[in-house]
Amino acid sequence: MSWNASVLSSVSSDTEPTVVITFDSAKYIFNVGENTTRAFLQSRRNWKKTRGVFLTSVGTQRASGLPGLLMTFADSGLTSLNIAGPTGLLHFMAVMRKYTFRENFSVNPIEIPTSRFLDESPDDIPIYKDDNISVFALPVSVEDQSLESSGSVTLPSVVNKRSGKRKRSPSPSAPPLQEVISHPDFDPTTLVGEMAQEWLRHIVRTMFPGSAAKPAISSTKVEHVSQPSGFNRPLPSLPPCNLRATLAYAVVGPRVRGKFDVKRAEALGLKAGPLRARVARGETVNVVGKDGVERSVGPSDVVGASEDPGVVLILDAPSTAHITSLVKGFESGSFSKYWGKGPDKKDHALRVVFHLCGNDVFEDERYKAFMKGFEDNVHHIVASRDYVPDPITFTSAAFNQLRLNHLDSNIFPVPKYSLEAKKALNTTDLPSNTDCMRAHTIIDIRPPRPPLRDSEAEANDLFHPAALSGEPPSLSDAARTQFSEAQARVGEVTVPDVIGKDVMVVTLGTGSAIPSKYRNVSGTLVCIPGAGYILLDAGEGTWGQLSRNYGTAVCDVLRGLKCIFISHIHGDHHIGLAKILAMRQRLDPPPEEPLYLISNRMIFLYLRDYNALEELGFSEDARARVVPILSDEIHWRNKGRGGWNYGDQDQKGSRLAAGALCKTLGLQKINTVDVEHRARCHGLIVKHLDGWSVVFSGDTVPTQKLVQAGAGATLLIHEATMANDQVEMARAKMHSTFGQAIDIGKSMNAQNILLTHFSARYPKMPPSVSERQAGDPVVAFAFDHANIKIGDMWKMGAYARAIEQSFIDVADIEGEEPEVIDAAHVDIS
Repeated sequence: MSWNASVLSSVSSDTEPTVVITFDSAKYIFNVGENTTRAFLQSRRNWKKTRGVFLTSVGTQRASGLPGLLMTFADSGLTSLNIAGPTGLLHFMAVMRKYTFRENFSVNPIEIPTSRFLDESPDDIPIYKDDNISVFALPVSVEDQSLESSGSVTLPSVVNKRSGKRKRSPSPSAPPLQEVISHPDFDPTTLVGEMAQEWLRHIVRTMFPGSAAKPAISSTKVEHVSQPSGFNRPLPSLPPCNLRATLAYAVVGPRVRGKFDVKRAEALGLKAGPLRARVARGETVNVVGKDGVERSVGPSDVVGASEDPGVVLILDAPSTAHITSLVKGFESGSFSKYWGKGPDKKDHALRVVFHLCGNDVFEDERYKAFMKGFEDNVHHIVASRDYVPDPITFTSAAFNQLRLNHLDSNIFPVPKYSLEAKKALNTTDLPSNTDCMRAHTIIDIRPPRPPLRDSEAEANDLFHPAALSGEPPSLSDAARTQFSEAQARVGEVTVPDVIGKDVMVVTLGTGSAIPSKYRNVSGTLVCIPGAGYILLDAGEGTWGQLSRNYGTAVCDVLRGLKCIFISHIHGDHHIGLAKILAMRQRLDPPPEEPLYLISNRMIFLYLRDYNALEELGFSEDARARVVPILSDEIHWRNKGRGGWNYGDQDQKGSRLAAGALCKTLGLQKINTVDVEHRARCHGLIVKHLDGWSVVFSGDTVPTQKLVQAGAGATLLIHEATMANDQVEMARAKMHSTFGQAIDIGKSMNAQNILLTHFSARYPKMPPSVSERQAGDPVVAFAFDHANIKIGDMWKMGAYARAIEQSFIDVADIEGEEPEVIDAAHVDIS
């Protein structure tokens, strides 16, 4: 039985470490930070046969890729999944309840208490076990007395030593959950203890009931899962626990039996047949040897010694405050068998340790001494940001961008990357088998081999060899001709001075529903010179896209980010929001001005629930404040539509906050407009004091509301999910076609139209539209990482054919590849 551990992604500008354990029959994924799904797509590896996801912590760093991955799994044919994680896992999953659900998928959450039990060690029983692996977990707490005292309460569950399963503590006086939630005044925030945990489990079962087959292709609207009472209310408060605690995992492979010694068996008189088969199964039988003597023959007489099971360790120490707890966990208890040197460490074969190290951890002498305590033949793979290079992750998109950079270096900048780590890895005071974590590294556990780079992934990387060559990219004759003609056309045009010409639009994500190798999901940044930035939607991976676009200056952009607008609750428009808010909390010094967040109540419900796990800016003592503005309260017709919780603080403060935002950005006004989509959705109208305006459609069918609210726009950014021959499907999905989006722009007399949010059916170049006629607005297609000033928007039309030819060339160079996801089955929301 062969198996291996591999690095899907490392710590980089746009990914966090993800390790995959692979057997012929199954895969197991450890940590799923942002862009995990897209990293699978780029690597051309698949997630088929995945049985489990194991999180070392819950939050934006280790788990923010989970919602997208779950929906991708379900849409790809997986029907069930185990998810293990520390205290807070159930809360983390329930936070997603309004935007992550699949009826054809079931999830088994395994929440592992991060406080040790008083009468037993929690790491001596596998938290997961199947025919391939046994997974053990070690809680790693923070060395801080104030945090430890507040985090020492164990969740109300006990461990059944015989089964290894966690069972609920009996509570005979408490009524059953169904009785509680059936009460007309049911309020989930009143639940505590085991009842609160059971409510969270009930929510997860509701999200993933596993009760329906994979949906067939249909033009009818796909309904949400049935929602129980209280589903739209805030979650119960988290019990006292140390949310900074992490888990270390030990993955123990199968113990492989020794080989059957045929010659020895025959010498003992054990011939081929039923008796030999019984011995092979572990039984002892009586046989008569060649010498005529009857004797007992058992497995120990004819079967060689079994192989010690291979072991992989995944350790997560986010800060130096975690080191003491981690080391103590290996000095005593069941994890001590993996650490230390000597003959008593022979009931297993530790092959590799993955070290996920936060700032300063890897340089701490205590941690170095801990690493040296393992056997000399163990491999150490270290993910520490200062010691790991930052190569391009999504090389297919970057390779095309590199080519387009030679078409227009201002509009198509090369993504920022570094092949040199900030600090060199000094192995003189480390184990000799220490290396930094690099994506596409494979470590064979059985049979054991040293770490190797995946040769196929190396061969598929076209970007780095081209970028390092120092030579212009090799273009086909057709592309060279198109590039030259496009540049000549641009050079011949004299552009009149227009208001707002220097306003920059950075298209960070231009796809819909799911990411692809070439397009991330929704995200558009608008830069107002001298004032700040507005982010329009923030799909998963938006932070990474910002980092690749701005490099070391991304913190300045984050500090200058004054407003985020989230159009609606569908995940491809906001799953990346929490990561951005969390990164903003880390700015040092913190921003002096608040960040204004415009969205609907469901988004704020989700974010406040999330804020209980990780500070996003909603606590009174947050380092970087977030000021909510309800979309309905700044409606262009000035009619507040508060709905439930009418009269709360968000509603009362929204218009005042909008006024402060306008003053900050130099705006005349900022308003929303309700558009028509499958979920409640808004567009945005931004009008500047200088006279220019930007209109953002959100997701919508063509609607006159947008035309009226955005009349005379300088720039309309409109979704164009479907091609012109898919009008009926677009209507069924409540989206627009290319032609419909352009017609809306014409109707509102927009000067420029930027089309975005393209279906997964068009991962590279969308189908072309008709030629522009005199008097028509400028029409441009959006591409990831395009940096387009409003005054240069017209260039995108001139470049269209050259861009299309570049995509054709890249496809030819890369070769055809199998579709990992059938786009026709994806629920494009």
